[in-house]
Parts: sequence; C-alpha cells; structure tokens
Amino acid sequence: MLLKDTDQLDDLKDFLINWYGRYDSSYGVPVDEIPAYLPKALYELYAFAGRWKDGSDDHLENSPEIFQQQDCLYSVERLKKDQDKVTFLEENQANWTCQVEAGNNDSPVYCDEHLLWDDNAEGYTIVNDSLYHFLKSFCLQEVVFGCKHLYLIEGKVDHIQMLFDKSIEAVWLNGYYISPKEEGPTHTFYRCGDVLIMERYGDFWLGSNSDLPAALNDDVLSSIKLRKIKPD
Repeated sequence: MLLKDTDQLDDLKDFLINWYGRYDSSYGVPVDEIPAYLPKALYELYAFAGRWKDGSDDHLENSPEIFQQQDCLYSVERLKKDQDKVTFLEENQANWTCQVEAGNNDSPVYCDEHLLWDDNAEGYTIVNDSLYHFLKSFCLQEVVFGCKHLYLIEGKVDHIQMLFDKSIEAVWLNGYYISPKEEGPTHTFYRCGDVLIMERYGDFWLGSNSDLPAALNDDVLSSIKLRKIKPD
C-alpha cells in the first residue's frame, strides 16, 4: 500500500487499520470535543485516532498513545492555542514543538527545532507546507517506534531485502518532517508482511509486533549488522 502525497488521510487510516488489525470508533475523539479551529487534517486525525491506546500504562489519560512513542502528539485536552497558533506536537524530551495556524485548513507546519543549533534563530519557522504530508511522516514514524520488536540496521534497502523471502513494498516515499525542505526528505517507509521498515535521517529501522523469523540465526543477523533495540 503506497500512501499518496495528497490532501487526504484515507490511505493512512487504511494502513493503520490493516497494520493493527483492528479499529473501533472509541479510538477517535468525539467531534464535539475537538476544537473547531483546528486545521482539517489535524481535526480528522483526532476524530479517527485521537484516543487510540497502545495497551501501556505510562501515558496521559485520553492520550493518542500510538502517536506518543518517539515524538508526542498532544491529546485534545492538552492542545495549546496562543493567539493564531496552536501547539499540537512536541519532541520526546520537549526540546522542540510544532504549531499550526488556528482556523486555517491549509496551514503549514511550524517548528522551533532550529533553536537547538542556531544561536541567531528566533521563534518558529515553516518546516512543511502540507500538514497532511507532515502527519503521514509523523504517524508512520510512531508506528515503527511503537512496535514490540525494534531493530536498527546498517546498510541499504537491498541489504534489508536479504532478511525476507518476498519483496519489500513501498509505503511512503520521500517524506518530509521537521527539517528544512531544502535539506531534502528525511523519512521513507517500506513494508514486508508484518515488518515495517523506516529510513529516518539515513538510519534504517525495522519494527514488528512479532519477532523476526527463527530461520534468521545470529550469523545471518550479524552479517548485515542488525541490532535489536527492544525488547532489551
């Protein structure tokens, strides 16, 4: 399933349902609890998955737990509106946050991540012209990091293909997230069965909710430098 770079979330929703193998209307936030000033894409994501639990106990009440693994999508109750901007997401150690324009369905995404490395920078800058595009990169990233089994691999996609007896399929290509667009895409995703593969800032991650096939012995894994991150 290749997600399309268009102004819709239907393909992302289909992917999430297919990946987790379940969906219930209770996973979404009731529409009368979602602020009307949110851009359409964000409103739609909360309505669909704003209270989707991951089964753990270390999240805030009513939080979208499946989107709080690496970076954190705020719960509806935690959204912060300041004049014409809404803060809706933050880095896992709160080093940066992302904002959108209240009341603008075509709002770009703003981020203050550059303040970490640019002493002359001020405030928020636009990092993504499309909120739909941004959310697809973000949500898929959180799915990978939320997997029960997570691996870091050195090499390229053709090395990863050695792990599988069927072809890897593209899911989301040339994804942009919070880095300036002139620096190029940062997130690309592939899938092979119940394994989701993410290229993120040049590193490759493999996530699965079941362990890799037992036929892959330690010699095979070490030959392609596959390192288990969790469970540790």
